[in-house]
Amino acid sequence: MTALQEKKQTPILHLTGGALSGMVACVALQPLDLIKTRLQQHRQDHLAFLKEAKNKGLKVAPQKSGLWRGTIPTIMRNVPGSALYFFALSEIRQIVSNSRSFWKPVMNNNKDHQRWENLFSGSTARGAVGYIMMPITVVKVRYESNLYNYTSLSQAFTSIVRTDGIRGLFAGYGATFIRDAPFAGIYLFFYEGFKSWANDYADSHQKPIANALVNLGSGVAAGMAATCTTQPFDMLKTRMQLKPVIYKNLLQSAKKVYLEEGIMGFFDGISVRLIRKPLNSAISWTIYEEVVRWYNRKDILLKEKL
Repeated sequence: MTALQEKKQTPILHLTGGALSGMVACVALQPLDLIKTRLQQHRQDHLAFLKEAKNKGLKVAPQKSGLWRGTIPTIMRNVPGSALYFFALSEIRQIVSNSRSFWKPVMNNNKDHQRWENLFSGSTARGAVGYIMMPITVVKVRYESNLYNYTSLSQAFTSIVRTDGIRGLFAGYGATFIRDAPFAGIYLFFYEGFKSWANDYADSHQKPIANALVNLGSGVAAGMAATCTTQPFDMLKTRMQLKPVIYKNLLQSAKKVYLEEGIMGFFDGISVRLIRKPLNSAISWTIYEEVVRWYNRKDILLKEKL
């Protein structure tokens, strides 16, 4: 039985498991996240943007920094973000499960409704949490970029609010939502499917496979499928957050990229993202499920002693 199939657990368990998984994943993979941001930033000639930024009084000199630049805002986003996501996911799944009698007749079998529950629950949870964490996401992207000479997170935050207003802290949310919500839903859809297939294969061939290995492998495979599907929106999100003067909204940004860079422009940074995103999701889910499994084993042992 997987963590998602367990009866409802204490919220602290999901928050703790999510926070721990988010911390490990974001610190380990931060260099890939920074490289992806830089790749998506540099394809286009930025002279027009630099001129506009200078007119607004921003410092835009390139800045040398290590591959872990932006780790602090990444932790500030991913740790609470992962904790909130896994908590929200468990709550939404519980609500959907309780309302199953209303829509179950339209599904052909039990596996059908479980797959669509995963798709809906993952998308809803990620979309909501993404909005809450959006200001930190914008600060993180700007801080990682070398278009700005930010020396601290507080300076980045103050500069964004001063030049773009509060609205600037939510720049690119449309693209972020269209990227993250489907990614989470598609990921969970395939993740549970791959796990089910792996476990069925192990049972039919009488070859037991470690749960952590099944989770990790399923996570990587599901992450690759979801990453390819949502890549264009990830690129648009980065452009809109780095250059809100030029990329004003989702449709205008998509049209601009297509006219100036063609279809391939939407896939800037996909090579790095195909490495980072599946690993990030796989590590996060593996750690989360192991935390929940450890708690369940501990709970069972305590009950047996009573």
